[in-house]
Amino acid sequence: LGYECTIFEALDVPGGLMRSNIPSFRLPAETLNEEIGYIVDMGVDLRLNSPVSSLGALLKEDYDAFFIGSGAPKGKNLEVPGRYDDPDHVHIGIDWLESVAFEHIDSIGERVLIIGAGNTAMDCCRTSLRLGGKDVKVMARKARAFFKASDWELEDAEDERVDIVECLSPDEFVLEGGRLVGMNFTRLEYHEDDNGRLRSKEVESVFLPADD
Repeated sequence: LGYECTIFEALDVPGGLMRSNIPSFRLPAETLNEEIGYIVDMGVDLRLNSPVSSLGALLKEDYDAFFIGSGAPKGKNLEVPGRYDDPDHVHIGIDWLESVAFEHIDSIGERVLIIGAGNTAMDCCRTSLRLGGKDVKVMARKARAFFKASDWELEDAEDERVDIVECLSPDEFVLEGGRLVGMNFTRLEYHEDDNGRLRSKEVESVFLPADD
Protein backbone atom coordinates (compact mmCIF):
# COMPACT_ATOMS: atom_id res chain seq x y z
CA LEU A 1 0.00 0.00 0.00
CA GLY A 2 3.05 2.26 -0.07
CA TYR A 3 3.70 2.74 3.64
CA GLU A 4 7.23 2.86 5.03
CA CYS A 5 7.65 0.22 7.78
CA THR A 6 10.19 0.02 10.60
CA ILE A 7 10.73 -3.05 12.81
CA PHE A 8 12.38 -2.66 16.21
CA GLU A 9 13.94 -5.99 17.22
CA ALA A 10 15.49 -6.40 20.69
CA LEU A 11 17.82 -9.25 19.67
CA ASP A 12 20.71 -9.23 17.21
CA VAL A 13 18.79 -11.56 14.87
CA PRO A 14 15.17 -11.33 13.69
CA GLY A 15 12.55 -14.02 14.15
CA GLY A 16 11.55 -13.69 17.80
CA LEU A 17 9.99 -16.75 19.37
CA MET A 18 10.21 -18.63 16.06
CA ARG A 19 13.99 -18.51 16.28
CA SER A 20 14.58 -18.57 20.02
CA ASN A 21 11.95 -21.04 21.25
CA ILE A 22 11.02 -23.35 18.37
CA PRO A 23 13.78 -25.95 17.85
CA SER A 24 15.61 -25.82 14.54
CA PHE A 25 14.70 -29.44 13.76
CA ARG A 26 11.07 -28.26 13.57
CA LEU A 27 11.73 -24.87 11.97
CA PRO A 28 15.15 -24.80 10.25
CA ALA A 29 17.03 -21.51 10.48
CA GLU A 30 17.47 -21.49 6.68
CA THR A 31 13.70 -21.56 6.20
CA LEU A 32 13.17 -18.80 8.75
CA ASN A 33 15.92 -16.65 7.22
CA GLU A 34 14.41 -17.09 3.76
CA GLU A 35 10.94 -16.05 4.91
CA ILE A 36 12.28 -13.02 6.81
CA GLY A 37 14.36 -12.13 3.76
CA TYR A 38 11.22 -11.84 1.63
CA ILE A 39 9.86 -9.27 4.08
CA VAL A 40 13.05 -7.26 4.52
CA ASP A 41 13.68 -7.22 0.76
CA MET A 42 10.33 -5.44 0.28
CA GLY A 43 11.94 -2.40 1.89
CA VAL A 44 11.37 -2.85 5.62
CA ASP A 45 13.74 -0.89 7.86
CA LEU A 46 14.85 -3.67 10.24
CA ARG A 47 16.60 -2.31 13.33
CA LEU A 48 18.33 -5.05 15.31
CA ASN A 49 19.56 -4.69 18.90
CA SER A 50 16.80 -2.11 19.36
CA PRO A 51 14.61 -2.94 22.38
CA VAL A 52 11.76 -0.50 23.02
CA SER A 53 12.13 0.55 26.64
CA SER A 54 9.53 3.33 26.49
CA LEU A 55 6.40 3.09 24.38
CA GLY A 56 5.59 6.67 25.39
CA ALA A 57 8.83 7.93 23.84
CA LEU A 58 8.17 5.96 20.66
CA LEU A 59 4.67 7.41 20.37
CA LYS A 60 6.22 10.89 20.20
CA GLU A 61 8.19 9.97 17.08
CA ASP A 62 6.87 10.61 13.59
CA TYR A 63 4.99 7.37 12.93
CA ASP A 64 1.40 7.15 11.72
CA ALA A 65 0.58 3.79 13.31
CA PHE A 66 2.04 1.17 15.63
CA PHE A 67 1.77 -2.58 15.86
CA ILE A 68 3.06 -4.34 18.99
CA GLY A 69 4.06 -7.93 18.26
CA SER A 70 6.02 -8.70 21.39
CA GLY A 71 5.16 -12.41 21.46
CA ALA A 72 4.73 -14.45 24.63
CA PRO A 73 8.07 -16.08 25.50
CA LYS A 74 7.28 -16.71 29.14
CA GLY A 75 6.87 -20.12 30.73
CA LYS A 76 4.67 -21.22 33.61
CA ASN A 77 6.40 -22.02 36.88
CA LEU A 78 5.76 -25.09 39.02
CA GLU A 79 5.54 -23.95 42.63
CA VAL A 80 6.17 -27.17 44.54
CA PRO A 81 8.79 -27.89 47.23
CA GLY A 82 12.37 -28.05 45.95
CA ARG A 83 11.68 -25.89 42.89
CA TYR A 84 14.52 -23.43 43.58
CA ASP A 85 16.99 -25.73 45.33
CA ASP A 86 18.92 -26.87 42.23
CA PRO A 87 18.66 -24.16 39.56
CA ASP A 88 21.26 -25.89 37.36
CA HIS A 89 18.97 -28.89 36.83
CA VAL A 90 15.41 -27.56 37.19
CA HIS A 91 14.41 -25.44 34.19
CA ILE A 92 11.51 -23.41 32.82
CA GLY A 93 10.87 -25.11 29.48
CA ILE A 94 10.59 -22.11 27.19
CA ASP A 95 13.64 -20.40 28.78
CA TRP A 96 15.63 -23.61 28.42
CA LEU A 97 14.73 -23.87 24.73
CA GLU A 98 15.98 -20.32 24.22
CA SER A 99 19.27 -21.15 25.93
CA VAL A 100 19.64 -24.15 23.63
CA ALA A 101 18.83 -22.05 20.55
CA PHE A 102 21.53 -19.52 21.43
CA GLU A 103 23.99 -22.30 22.37
CA HIS A 104 24.24 -21.41 26.05
CA ILE A 105 23.22 -25.03 26.80
CA ASP A 106 24.48 -28.00 24.80
CA SER A 107 23.83 -31.00 27.06
CA ILE A 108 21.24 -32.53 29.38
CA GLY A 109 21.21 -35.39 31.87
CA GLU A 110 20.30 -38.90 30.73
CA ARG A 111 17.06 -39.06 32.77
CA VAL A 112 14.76 -36.14 31.99
CA LEU A 113 11.24 -35.41 33.24
CA ILE A 114 9.15 -32.91 31.27
CA ILE A 115 6.24 -31.57 33.34
CA GLY A 116 3.26 -30.74 31.17
CA ALA A 117 1.90 -31.99 27.87
CA GLY A 118 1.63 -28.90 25.68
CA ASN A 119 3.52 -27.88 22.56
CA THR A 120 6.48 -26.51 24.55
CA ALA A 121 6.74 -29.85 26.36
CA MET A 122 6.95 -31.64 23.00
CA ASP A 123 9.78 -29.36 21.91
CA CYS A 124 11.58 -29.87 25.24
CA CYS A 125 11.39 -33.65 25.20
CA ARG A 126 12.61 -34.00 21.61
CA THR A 127 15.37 -31.43 22.17
CA SER A 128 16.43 -33.35 25.30
CA LEU A 129 16.93 -36.47 23.20
CA ARG A 130 19.17 -34.53 20.84
CA LEU A 131 21.29 -33.22 23.73
CA GLY A 132 21.99 -36.59 25.33
CA GLY A 133 18.79 -37.60 27.11
CA LYS A 134 18.27 -41.37 27.16
CA ASP A 135 15.20 -41.83 29.36
CA VAL A 136 12.88 -38.90 28.60
CA LYS A 137 9.37 -38.82 30.06
CA VAL A 138 6.55 -36.32 29.51
CA MET A 139 4.49 -36.14 32.70
CA ALA A 140 0.82 -35.17 32.40
CA ARG A 141 -1.66 -34.55 35.19
CA LYS A 142 -4.64 -35.64 33.10
CA ALA A 143 -5.41 -38.26 30.47
CA ARG A 144 -4.31 -37.92 26.85
CA ALA A 145 -7.68 -36.61 25.68
CA PHE A 146 -7.00 -33.41 27.66
CA PHE A 147 -3.44 -32.76 26.38
CA LYS A 148 -2.81 -29.38 24.79
CA ALA A 149 -0.18 -30.74 22.40
CA SER A 150 -1.25 -31.60 18.87
CA ASP A 151 -1.77 -35.29 18.06
CA TRP A 152 0.98 -35.23 15.45
CA GLU A 153 3.44 -33.75 17.94
CA LEU A 154 2.66 -36.49 20.45
CA GLU A 155 3.13 -39.11 17.74
CA ASP A 156 6.45 -37.58 16.64
CA ALA A 157 7.68 -37.62 20.25
CA GLU A 158 6.64 -41.25 20.74
CA ASP A 159 8.29 -42.20 17.45
CA GLU A 160 11.51 -40.91 19.00
CA ARG A 161 10.89 -43.11 22.07
CA VAL A 162 9.64 -40.43 24.46
CA ASP A 163 7.50 -41.99 27.20
CA ILE A 164 4.16 -40.15 27.63
CA VAL A 165 2.94 -40.70 31.21
CA GLU A 166 -0.67 -39.87 32.08
CA CYS A 167 -2.44 -38.98 35.33
CA LEU A 168 0.55 -38.18 37.54
CA SER A 169 0.42 -34.90 39.46
CA PRO A 170 3.79 -33.43 40.57
CA ASP A 171 4.23 -33.02 44.33
CA GLU A 172 7.89 -32.11 44.91
CA PHE A 173 11.42 -32.11 43.56
CA VAL A 174 13.60 -34.57 45.47
CA LEU A 175 17.20 -33.58 46.18
CA GLU A 176 20.17 -35.25 47.82
CA GLY A 177 23.06 -33.06 48.88
CA GLY A 178 21.59 -30.14 46.94
CA ARG A 179 21.39 -32.16 43.70
CA LEU A 180 18.15 -33.12 41.97
CA VAL A 181 17.64 -36.91 41.98
CA GLY A 182 13.98 -37.16 40.98
CA MET A 183 10.41 -36.14 41.69
CA ASN A 184 7.50 -37.36 43.77
CA PHE A 185 4.10 -37.59 42.08
CA THR A 186 0.57 -38.59 43.04
CA ARG A 187 -1.21 -40.97 40.69
CA LEU A 188 -4.76 -39.81 39.98
CA GLU A 189 -7.90 -41.52 38.79
CA TYR A 190 -10.60 -39.46 37.12
CA HIS A 191 -14.36 -39.86 37.00
CA GLU A 192 -17.37 -37.71 36.16
CA ASP A 193 -19.67 -36.63 38.97
CA ASP A 194 -23.47 -36.49 38.73
CA ASN A 195 -23.23 -33.11 37.00
CA GLY A 196 -20.79 -34.36 34.36
CA ARG A 197 -17.81 -32.57 35.88
CA LEU A 198 -14.43 -34.29 35.96
CA ARG A 199 -13.27 -35.22 39.45
CA SER A 200 -9.96 -36.74 40.52
CA LYS A 201 -9.10 -39.26 43.23
CA GLU A 202 -5.62 -39.79 44.65
CA VAL A 203 -4.50 -43.40 44.25
CA GLU A 204 -0.85 -43.69 45.28
CA SER A 205 2.47 -41.87 45.56
CA VAL A 206 5.09 -42.44 42.85
CA PHE A 207 8.80 -41.52 42.77
CA LEU A 208 10.60 -41.16 39.44
CA PRO A 209 14.36 -40.59 39.20
CA ALA A 210 15.64 -37.66 37.14
CA ASP A 211 18.84 -35.77 36.36
CA ASP A 212 17.01 -32.75 34.90
